[in-house]
Amino acid sequence: MKLSKIALAVIAATTFGAAYAQSSTNVYLYDTQQNQSGSQNWQSADFGNATGSGKTNVTAWYTFQTQSGSQNTQLMSVGNASGSGQSNVFTDWTVQSQSGSQNFQDMEMGNASGSGKSNVTAVYTYQTQSGSQNAQRLRAGNAN
Repeated sequence: MKLSKIALAVIAATTFGAAYAQSSTNVYLYDTQQNQSGSQNWQSADFGNATGSGKTNVTAWYTFQTQSGSQNTQLMSVGNASGSGQSNVFTDWTVQSQSGSQNFQDMEMGNASGSGKSNVTAVYTYQTQSGSQNAQRLRAGNAN
């Protein structure tokens, strides 16, 4: 009899203030934390993103996303707009931190594509990563 191991990845996703089509959201976040440890995990935090003709208004204070372990993926998407969406976001103390090996970390903030419009004010935004064989990306204020 042959035994095989199945590795299950733990997925943690948080979405706040996402607007789609013609919807509109107004969100106030305070002391929002997302923590994860282990290996082969995926973690995502999304807030203030607008697609289609959606509109978002988000104020976020003290947003923390932390992840430790190996072979993990950590994503944060804040105030991005696509289509004809409009995003208005204010953040203060936004922190994305990751430690371990063979990890990937990505933060997308205030990017616009199509005829989307993004207005983001970000105060004290940090992205940190430690370990070996890691990849890290921060994209902010890009228009396509």
